[in-house]
Amino acid sequence: MRPAGFIETYIAPMQLPFAIRQAGQRLFRNVPIRIRSGINQNFKWSIVSSGRGCGSGSFAKDRLAALQAVVQPGDTFWDIGAHKGFVTLAASRMVGPAGSVVSVEPSTRNCWFVRRHVDWNGLNNVIIVPVALSAERGEAPFGGRGDSLAYSLGHGDEVVEVRTVPEVVAEHGVSLPSVMKIDAEGQEAAILEGARTCLGPGLALLISVHGRELHGACTGFLSDRGFRIFESREMARCSADPTAPWASDYDLLAVGPDRAIDEARVLASGLFADG
Repeated sequence: MRPAGFIETYIAPMQLPFAIRQAGQRLFRNVPIRIRSGINQNFKWSIVSSGRGCGSGSFAKDRLAALQAVVQPGDTFWDIGAHKGFVTLAASRMVGPAGSVVSVEPSTRNCWFVRRHVDWNGLNNVIIVPVALSAERGEAPFGGRGDSLAYSLGHGDEVVEVRTVPEVVAEHGVSLPSVMKIDAEGQEAAILEGARTCLGPGLALLISVHGRELHGACTGFLSDRGFRIFESREMARCSADPTAPWASDYDLLAVGPDRAIDEARVLASGLFADG
């Protein structure tokens, strides 16, 4: 018998043609494994999505540690750009039965996995919202070729509904966020603009920033509202050196003035630069 991590270690990373990978996903996506470690340990997860550390439980380990340092039981956690739901599952445990998770994912393909993972694990505190978020209401293409982690608004063949945060609250009957994780491939500043009336002083946000211009827009927007900014090590390096290439989606944590946090625990996550 092959070990539990065989597919994750040997099959998932293979760069097979896109059409073959899609066919394989459809064939095996209903096969569950158990996540082996981390905050999502023992949750059921689709075997075809077990690469990148999801099956082992190491995916986004430092990001999740940072979120654990600011999320409180009873929070309403918005997972914006949920992909296949790894952070959604973790957030469900962080907020506990008194809290709730709003899992926002526009891709029909990705949303299938979010629903499957939520259902497999019996998570009653998760609400799935299949829209994209931005600054204005509308419709737009969504998607892209290759890795669905990089799907973005304005690309691809799928047409999705676009909403603002207040519109999702009104249309889906969910609570305003007390914590937001935003990983939306370039829409982060637009999402903040659309949510400007919802960004209370007790809010915390973990944002993946996809470029130097967006960094300026997001940090300026939040700093003007009294949010304290923690920059990831990579982001701090680029902030200090304007000539340094912005090569990936670097993270920032923004904490509202009324939200108490353990700063030492935030820094101990390993994601952020000291001070």
